Amino acid sequence: MHSTSGMHKSFWEYHQAYDHRMNSWKQEVLFTWQWWLGIALTIIPIVLWVIFRNRESTDRLLYSGFFVCLVSVTADNIGVQLSFWNYLRPVTPAIPSYLPFDFSLMPISVMFLIQFFHNRNPWFIGIVFGILTAFVGEPFFKWLGIYEPTNWKFGFSIPLYSVIYVSAHKLATRKKFKRLN
Repeated sequence: MHSTSGMHKSFWEYHQAYDHRMNSWKQEVLFTWQWWLGIALTIIPIVLWVIFRNRESTDRLLYSGFFVCLVSVTADNIGVQLSFWNYLRPVTPAIPSYLPFDFSLMPISVMFLIQFFHNRNPWFIGIVFGILTAFVGEPFFKWLGIYEPTNWKFGFSIPLYSVIYVSAHKLATRKKFKRLN
């Protein structure tokens, strides 16, 4: 006998919760100043990166930036799912993470740091990046009413941001890529 009643029930409960989230988002978030800020925080860093990037290093920086984006959105989604934090003013209700942070602010900040500080100790830059992001960025978004840590302290983020930076730095500064055949 094949039984999926628990999974089936949880699917429908999830779907109902999503419908409720979508309706709340349309009424409380869409076209608010926080929503427009999210749109701007997605677009402006991309435009700045296109203008100010080191063109000779574009491929390497994008390689590391995509890595940061992937890790950031994954960790962010896990954090929301585990109720560590919540986003009260998401740009889209379909994705639980905060898109401007995961797809623009985080990867582009890391790419610029690598571009300008690639010769510095990556752990030093990573720790400074982690401290600034955890103790300036996160409280700022909390103050704006966008980010709500529920079972999370700002300091918990420092090692995560630091390791993400150091890993991205290692990817971007690799000496040699194997040639494609």
